[in-house]
Amino acid sequence: MTRPDIGSDIKRMTAYCTYCPKMCRFSCPAAAAEGRETVTPWGMMRLFEFARDGSVALDDDVADAFFHCTGCRRCQSFCAHDNDVPRALWKARQWAVESGFLPEPYVELYERFEKSGNPYGDGPVELDASPFDAEGTIGYWPDCSTVEHRPQIIGPIGRLMSQMTGQKIRLIRSADFDRPPCCGFPLSGAGIEDGDSCRDEYWPILDDLDAVWTDCPALAAWNRPDSSWPLTEDDTQPSIDHLFVLLADQLGNLPAPAAPLQVDDTMLHQSCYVARQLDGLDDVDTILSYICVSPPQKMAYQGDESPCCGGRCHYRVLEPDASDEAARRVVETLDRNEEAQKVVTTSSMCGHAMGEAVDHEVVTSLLEMVCRAYDCFES
Repeated sequence: MTRPDIGSDIKRMTAYCTYCPKMCRFSCPAAAAEGRETVTPWGMMRLFEFARDGSVALDDDVADAFFHCTGCRRCQSFCAHDNDVPRALWKARQWAVESGFLPEPYVELYERFEKSGNPYGDGPVELDASPFDAEGTIGYWPDCSTVEHRPQIIGPIGRLMSQMTGQKIRLIRSADFDRPPCCGFPLSGAGIEDGDSCRDEYWPILDDLDAVWTDCPALAAWNRPDSSWPLTEDDTQPSIDHLFVLLADQLGNLPAPAAPLQVDDTMLHQSCYVARQLDGLDDVDTILSYICVSPPQKMAYQGDESPCCGGRCHYRVLEPDASDEAARRVVETLDRNEEAQKVVTTSSMCGHAMGEAVDHEVVTSLLEMVCRAYDCFES
């Protein structure tokens, strides 16, 4: 069997993880939710090391282990060697798929994506497109989770962007599908495609835009050189970054909200891709300072140590029960704080995962809070 060409940096990571006494075990949402040593960062990286050097055969069971990393990077926050486990395990998944091993749920995921251009299917979605203009040179590319689960916020986000920039905003659409397209990251998380091939095969035409803003942390991370999976640089594409960067930079130019939000009963969940793949914590704090009387309460683990809810689409498809368990563990933080009644999260996908696991009325998103503070919802 052909051994993967993984580079010296990943060889170093797998070697360090293999002989580490599992110091980061507690940090992994999959290990905690599934209760298996195999899916600890140590277990997954150790199997990758041994399969790659031929010590164990790559079979269905070994390959399956590679697919249980959510990409949250939380283990890296507690690693003395700063190992980027998601970077290594995405390579392991691609090798497994190329070798003929793909978990059955991902076959169905791929079929849905090929048919519908997103991981959820081709069900109808009603969204308010009135704030958008097809001639705009600034684009908004919504997270596919936002499109599927919170389409009612897409119009308000368009109004907010217009207020901040003073320009027309174009909603990114696909020529082949009715709804805004998915960037393909779920296929990358499943090992089926790498980021560059997703850009080539699934992205709509963007080169006539000056900039693209998104609320999808995974798409934004692909376009950051310091993330776990940076895309190859392409000068023909506009800059793509997370909306939080725009909000932190531009909200101060708007009049202050007429009624700043009271969020004393709310706890802030700093979603892992925003916190660690995007290094977006300062942007989040700046945004909260504009819209709130005082910031929300913080969880026991926050910042670089913020817990992962297990809500990433590729993991949720593979392990729905474990994903729910990881999400419940995050929301249960409310039970340990007498004053906290709600959770605000910085990711649409995290918000849906936590809402599914407990009660949608308990969870909201930071973007929805911003839109309400600036009165972007039509009455």
